[in-house]
Amino acid sequence: MRTLRIPIALMAVMLTLVLLLPRRGRAQVGTIIPTPSPIPTPVATPLPGTVSRAFYCNCTSAGQPVLWAGNVQATNYFQARQMATSQCLAYIGAKPVSPLIPTPVTALQTPSFAPLTVNPCSLCACN
Repeated sequence: MRTLRIPIALMAVMLTLVLLLPRRGRAQVGTIIPTPSPIPTPVATPLPGTVSRAFYCNCTSAGQPVLWAGNVQATNYFQARQMATSQCLAYIGAKPVSPLIPTPVTALQTPSFAPLTVNPCSLCACN
């Protein structure tokens, strides 16, 4: 039994040394591996700019043939129609006119109305 005490004592001492003394490499040291985020990060998208395109327009007046036809650069149909009207008026040398609304007159005077002029490029269509 005495022969068993020495190996048991040596095993106890070694076990104590193993548990109490710090060892090298006890904790694993690793590198941090980047992992993809579960939520994607937003990427800045450029804001849409105003993109102009060519419109083919023609302008007429009531009961008349086409006075002007041509291409205009615009961003939408409304702007193309406005630009076509102004180019039509420039082509025929006219100025845009607005009807004059007469002011009220007294009862003794006869009302005089200014003649209404018609815009010759009043109907412009674009596609």
